[in-house]
Amino acid sequence: MLLCLISYPNDGRKCKYFINGLIRSGMVACVQRINNVKSYYMREGEMKAENEKILLLKLKAENKEKILAYINKNHPYDIPEIIWLQPDDVSDAYLQWVKNSWK
Repeated sequence: MLLCLISYPNDGRKCKYFINGLIRSGMVACVQRINNVKSYYMREGEMKAENEKILLLKLKAENKEKILAYINKNHPYDIPEIIWLQPDDVSDAYLQWVKNSWK
């Protein structure tokens, strides 16, 4: 199992469409959306601040390349934030549910 953390612009309708594509494709078992995140960063020598959402995807490791292709095709940022996490310990019941959710 892998977790993938992605930031997404604060556009609810486009974000929902993005999430629906992930879920309906069967590439992920679950997506959690965290609203109202404020991101601060430097770009071209200036301090920037954006309202964003954070998406946390649960998937099997074999789908990593498919998820990357989907994100690169459908994400609005030129360089989307993509952070991979590999949990060391997951409850057996939850892991079984996740595994059974995949196509």
